[in-house]
Amino acid sequence: MDSSQASVYETTAKPAVMSILEGYNSTIFAYGQTGTGKTFTMEGFTYSSNDELRGIIPRSIEEIFNYIELFSKNDSKFMVRASYLQIYNEGISDLLKPEKNNLLIREDKKRGVFVDNLSEWAVRNPTDIYNLLKKGSSFRATSATKMNDISSRSHAVFMITVEQLTVINNQNEDPITHIKVGRLNLVDLAGSE
Repeated sequence: MDSSQASVYETTAKPAVMSILEGYNSTIFAYGQTGTGKTFTMEGFTYSSNDELRGIIPRSIEEIFNYIELFSKNDSKFMVRASYLQIYNEGISDLLKPEKNNLLIREDKKRGVFVDNLSEWAVRNPTDIYNLLKKGSSFRATSATKMNDISSRSHAVFMITVEQLTVINNQNEDPITHIKVGRLNLVDLAGSE
């Protein structure tokens, strides 16, 4: 309870964020009873990079784009995509295209497990992602409970996919293209009660 948002991020989420930049998939989720701070831990109150109360999602986004800025060079290119969904009453809907609901979970040898027909948005900076988060959050199912006036009634999953394409030039051979893809799933579960 006395931990800062920065401390929570550094000790719990940062290793997962860094692993997606190495081409792995990671999931971070907040679980607990209504009113215990799940949404605050994941999002904070604002998405301002100056706000000490910003949560895991904005800090993760900053980490990803700081990494891209540091390692983006002539032989490395990055592409970042985002998706946002909610699971409510056992149905999956796209929070960025709310007309898309009753989406299905599929499995494919190449793609693995995925949500069929879920929109993906190319993003170039943290502001693009913050705008998607704000848009999607406005469509999230909430209602008043005894513990919280605007309690999240749905599970929300914000997904960030980072692709890194690196061309390695060999002096005596053709260039080698190396691709790393990592996905970060940021999950804010509905109250566990």
